[in-house]
Amino acid sequence: MATMKAAIYWDDDLRALANAAGANYWHVYTREICEQMGLCPVQLPRRDLNSEGLGELKVLILPDLSGKYLSVGEKSALRQWVHAGGLLIGLATEGLGDLFGIAVDGEIPQSDDCYSLSAALRFTDPNLARPLLPPGEEDAPIPIAAPARLLRPSADCRELARLVSLAGRDLRRPAVTLRSVGKGQALYFAFNLAQSIWVMHHGRPILDDYDGDGKLRSSDAMILRPFPTSLPYADLLVMLLRNAIGHCGLPFIHALPPLPETGEVPDALFHWGGDDEALAGQQLPASEFMRELGLPYHINIMARPGEGFSLTKAEYEQLKANGHEPSLHFNFIDGVEHPYSFTRQDIQKQVDEYVASFGELPVCTVFHWTVWNLWSEPAEWMASCGLLGDNSHIHQPCPPSNPINIVGFGFGTSYPYHYYHDWRKENDRIRFLELPITAYECGYWQHTEELDLKPLHRAIDLACYWHLTMNMFYHPVLIYQFPQCREAIKAGLNYMRQLGLRPLHMGNDRLTRWWLARSESRILDAALDADGRRMTVHSEWPEGMVVQALVDSPQAQATVDGQPRPMVVREEHGACWLYVSVPQGTHEVRISPGQTMAAGK
Repeated sequence: MATMKAAIYWDDDLRALANAAGANYWHVYTREICEQMGLCPVQLPRRDLNSEGLGELKVLILPDLSGKYLSVGEKSALRQWVHAGGLLIGLATEGLGDLFGIAVDGEIPQSDDCYSLSAALRFTDPNLARPLLPPGEEDAPIPIAAPARLLRPSADCRELARLVSLAGRDLRRPAVTLRSVGKGQALYFAFNLAQSIWVMHHGRPILDDYDGDGKLRSSDAMILRPFPTSLPYADLLVMLLRNAIGHCGLPFIHALPPLPETGEVPDALFHWGGDDEALAGQQLPASEFMRELGLPYHINIMARPGEGFSLTKAEYEQLKANGHEPSLHFNFIDGVEHPYSFTRQDIQKQVDEYVASFGELPVCTVFHWTVWNLWSEPAEWMASCGLLGDNSHIHQPCPPSNPINIVGFGFGTSYPYHYYHDWRKENDRIRFLELPITAYECGYWQHTEELDLKPLHRAIDLACYWHLTMNMFYHPVLIYQFPQCREAIKAGLNYMRQLGLRPLHMGNDRLTRWWLARSESRILDAALDADGRRMTVHSEWPEGMVVQALVDSPQAQATVDGQPRPMVVREEHGACWLYVSVPQGTHEVRISPGQTMAAGK
């Protein structure tokens, strides 16, 4: 029986050295990358970087180690392990050029600081990479937010992605390579993938009004300019990594939980919410409309300085009786001088006012006008108040100040992600999520009764294509005031039915709680035997979770505790993926046939 375990190499001394020098240790975020893709790795310390310690691993991810870091014995152990069948992944790792099959001729620095872009890449491999993009968009450039190395590959290296300049010029250098070595493979990124994705997700620290709109907002943190925000660049890089790891047979926790009524595997997740803008009389009618459609809904409730909340306690309870989620809409727009940098005390004061009015803590909140400042500090402050998530990272740069009827991925992703402290607090993870805004008031315009459904259809198409968690942001006041807004929402649901989708609908609070439960769920003891793959799975979510794994053919089957469960096999993204629904608790999952193809066959 062959074990199938992944590991992240971890030397905390490297983190401490970087932090002591006043820098973030970007490799910390490799944990978040693995969690987003649903991989459950262990940490491999340096004392186990030998033949015995590597023996049970199938995949090992190395950080941007310097060329002098690894000893001769450690390099030899890595070579032997790869030859025997391991997948070694280097994120701008130095000192193993002969194993990865690359030499470095130079480096393209970031254009400004460590929160800026250096270059971009285009997917080139027809099996592992290009099918990740929708038809017609396969050549889209994907920005890189880390120094990019100029690689000279050996003849036996396979190019997965090509390096291009920020202006789009083909640099005739690979950005991602894959090399077969004996029974194993070596995958190499010419840039620090962890840094690039962390910087896309968090953006740059907001120390000034960078976009000149007069306020400190989440849009000031965006680093993607001049690239359009029409694609989830960070997600695409994570999916490429998952494709390569998936071909080694490792299973993943799917981003979407099962449908609660049937246990079936959903095609996409849509989470619905909006802000009440402190206008009385519109929250309940909007809630009733969404309830009649069978939709969950999340309403963020705002207070005006000196006036309090426009929603009464009785109305609040009626929202909950409708099955909907009331929450807090922070207001640091009214009564302050801009650009305003709110504080921990400001956060605590408005949380206390909410609790005094409604008797309970909010879960996932929003900032009026999507304000933000500094870096991860607001997340730290909200977490210290007992909050769990935020939905304020906007979908595209400003101006315009309110970019409606647009689907975008201004922070590179549609999925939730954790915040991390900067170097001053050892880059520790904060138990607090960002749920990025993606589909914002899509399908209509306020100035015309005619619907404009193209952006809404794109949001639904992309959510289905990648199985995203798609934020459907509709203000209750606009649902109340504009018939065309209501018609757009109904048109979106009709489009899902026309496509034959199995959508999963949530409010922001429920998505926050699902993602935290997913973070605490595990796939353990995965192994390959004569009958296929088997693994122990533990789910913290009441409705369970979905395990996904790459398989050889659509005829693959799965059982849970020896019994059939809802499952589906999809031919997508250049591969064949099996998804099986697993109940809450601990269970044994078996997938047959278990052996997968070598990468890209």
